[in-house]
Amino acid sequence: MSAQQNLTRTLKLIRLLKQRPGKTLNQLAQILDCSPRHARRFMDALNEAGFIIDSEGKRPPRFFLYEDERRQQADFTEEEAQLLRQALATLPDTLPLLAPLRQKIYQHSTLFPLSDTLVDQHQSLVVNLLAEAIRNRQQVKLLRYYSANSNTIDDRLVEPHAFSDNFSQLTAYEPGSDTVKTFKTQRIDDVILLDTLQTKPPAEAPTDPFDWPGTPVRISLRLSPMAYRLLIEDRPLTQPDIRLTPTDEAFPYTYTGEVRSWVGIGRFVLGLPGQIIINGPDEFRDYVRGRVNEFSP
Repeated sequence: MSAQQNLTRTLKLIRLLKQRPGKTLNQLAQILDCSPRHARRFMDALNEAGFIIDSEGKRPPRFFLYEDERRQQADFTEEEAQLLRQALATLPDTLPLLAPLRQKIYQHSTLFPLSDTLVDQHQSLVVNLLAEAIRNRQQVKLLRYYSANSNTIDDRLVEPHAFSDNFSQLTAYEPGSDTVKTFKTQRIDDVILLDTLQTKPPAEAPTDPFDWPGTPVRISLRLSPMAYRLLIEDRPLTQPDIRLTPTDEAFPYTYTGEVRSWVGIGRFVLGLPGQIIINGPDEFRDYVRGRVNEFSP
């Protein structure tokens, strides 16, 4: 195995280990296109370089990169740092003060900007290929896509329709299941453009952040820190409608936005019992109660 292949796989491993949930050794080896023994060697090399690799679960364990908050001693909260990064991204690279400002934001992290740059470059390549398929109405094959729902890694034949505003998610029709699904672009290892044209055009009806069409209705939820993290990861379009209320330690975040169906938002709420309080409307409370009663004897 060449030195360049080792470097490429090591950098790709950093990107994979930054994603949550963690992945098993066999899953990492499958995506890296190497044996589990070599994947373990790459992780050992990262440990020797100062990266902290942790695991969760036992059968089999899932690996991820751990960042010690005590070592970071961050001067900014995560939300403040993200806001600063977004603001700096709008400035020209020729600005003399730009480089030191970026360095100060990143300096307390155990992960240097290299790993973030790698993620950005990888996602940019994937997005460009998918954008071409959208323009030409082509089918594509998503290679080694990791699905957190089924905990599987496989190739997916899809017909790309559209991106979310920040290109983090792709809406596409999957002929195999005959359904329209969303795919996270950072979980796509590679894309192959196919010569075959799309068989089903994209739906014209607008959808909400949970990918459901219908009549828009305002909804308000109070979120625990866990619910907040999962919401912005799975549904990043909801983030502009989330506000922080520091005085409420148990439920410090409030999401107030428009949804077009109770189904998508309902699945999210029902999947996190005890982590979300419904402020309103009453119709949504009734919907959730009805779904809970369906499981009662």
